[in-house]
Amino acid sequence: MTLQATDEDLASRAARGGAEAFEVLVRRYAHTLYAQCRALTADAADAEDLVQETFLRAYRSLGQFDPGRPFAPWVSRIAQNACVDALRRRKNWQPLTEEVGTTEERPPAADPTDRLEGLLNALPGKYRAILHHKFALGLNAAEIAERLQLSHEDVRVCLHRALGLLREKLIP
Repeated sequence: MTLQATDEDLASRAARGGAEAFEVLVRRYAHTLYAQCRALTADAADAEDLVQETFLRAYRSLGQFDPGRPFAPWVSRIAQNACVDALRRRKNWQPLTEEVGTTEERPPAADPTDRLEGLLNALPGKYRAILHHKFALGLNAAEIAERLQLSHEDVRVCLHRALGLLREKLIP
């Protein structure tokens, strides 16, 4: 199996029963999907489980994949849906809203990195996903919109609001 094949070609081969082609896709996307799931769930163990769930869902849905469209946004959306499903199963899950959860209930963190991580985790999942794609993956608003299947304007507004909420909490 050649590593030079496009993702879309590999997905087509995998849909026809090519296990090796799917293995190449797993190697290509495991790290990126882990980072996405980790950013959305804020839990390393959950993220590992969700990457496996994502690949299982993707494998089962390969027959529905359109090889004329990019593979990356398709599998990224499957990961996002798996994360949302997992968050819904949590007892403390809150629906995505425009409000930031309060962090005053927790004792202040001694390490500034811990404090920032706590503030990021308090943001709605949609905001965390957009921030992750922007700053961890280095994507622009158009690329984020495509990956998360949102409008370009929605990405820009959410990014602006997320940064504003962080700024409010970080700069008293």
